[in-house]
Amino acid sequence: MKSFSGNPFAIFGGAALLLSLSFLALNADPQSPDTQAAKGDSILGERIAGGIVFEGKLWLRGIIGSRKDFAGGLISLSLADGSRQVHFERGVIDIKKVGHDLCVMRWPSTNARDVVLSVWREDRFEDLARFSSSEKDEPLALVNSVSDSVVLSMQSIRIFSVDKHTWRQIKLKGKLRGGFQETADSPPSGDSVYVGFNTGEWGGGLQRVDLRTGVISDVERRDTKELCAGPLNSACDPVTGVIPDPQNKDCILAAVGLVHMLSHGRILRVCGKDVSLVFEKSFKVDGFKGEWEMTEAFFGLVPAVDGGFWAITSEALYHFGADGTKKHEYALPELKPVSGTYLSRELPGVIVVRTDANWAVSVSGYTPLLIPLEGVPLESQ
Repeated sequence: MKSFSGNPFAIFGGAALLLSLSFLALNADPQSPDTQAAKGDSILGERIAGGIVFEGKLWLRGIIGSRKDFAGGLISLSLADGSRQVHFERGVIDIKKVGHDLCVMRWPSTNARDVVLSVWREDRFEDLARFSSSEKDEPLALVNSVSDSVVLSMQSIRIFSVDKHTWRQIKLKGKLRGGFQETADSPPSGDSVYVGFNTGEWGGGLQRVDLRTGVISDVERRDTKELCAGPLNSACDPVTGVIPDPQNKDCILAAVGLVHMLSHGRILRVCGKDVSLVFEKSFKVDGFKGEWEMTEAFFGLVPAVDGGFWAITSEALYHFGADGTKKHEYALPELKPVSGTYLSRELPGVIVVRTDANWAVSVSGYTPLLIPLEGVPLESQ
């Protein structure tokens, strides 16, 4: 699984099916990253959860499960020379650009009750604010809602006012699902947060949180009564990306992606509880009884500087206009190691990073992580 020719992520056709079935038969994956010595970056390994480009650096954070496991390091790589800097070895829950600032939400230690919000200023992190959090109300994500920093936790929302330097807390009404990974963002109107859950072969789905009332709403669309009918089914569809819809102030775009025996995925527009299909790409492979039709799994979704957005699969990078029309499609380049992390800057406007995060909850193998560059114009076509 860890040796690829050509596309470093691709799992092709019938071979993928046979490989997946053999894993089930053996009840173990001898090449799983959980059973091997750690590789990749010395702090993050290869289980990279997310990243952002800010002030000429590529910032990467590792997966963190809970306060008790205390993983979640944070490093940066200079885009000029590839030099690496470790900012936090453990405890980083999320990193987000809020307004013009780079903010980090973290636990300062394994036994700390306080969660710290830090901001990057003058080449170092300064602690901006903190709040206490119980084990049942552990924070999930840092969300940029208009100009405020919003912390979404399992039982509450906390909104930080920079002017007053105070937190406003709203208790959630309902229950968040939780997942191996969460991705969250607000529509341009900023009145809600959509949370996508990625639990791999166990699905995940999408929920909406009203920032005024704390009410949680499940977002689903099942067009038939079949077990995994979609296009958005929490039992079967891991949501791997959520971004504001550039053309609709009350909507978001969501990516779905899973490779586990079969491949399926799509890009959706969600407005309240209304779910519509934006893009889906099907392909066929030879199965045991003729051809099997699948769809490409999307593993990332990010805004583009021209007002459109980028989406990535194990096969290609797609550039869409603001209205969801596909403009360009690029084959994924070969990734090369930079301080232990495999990445590429060959594509216009984005950095592609290799991660094994999805491998923990499916047999996807390595999957691509998509990170937009700051204000870089697209290449003329």
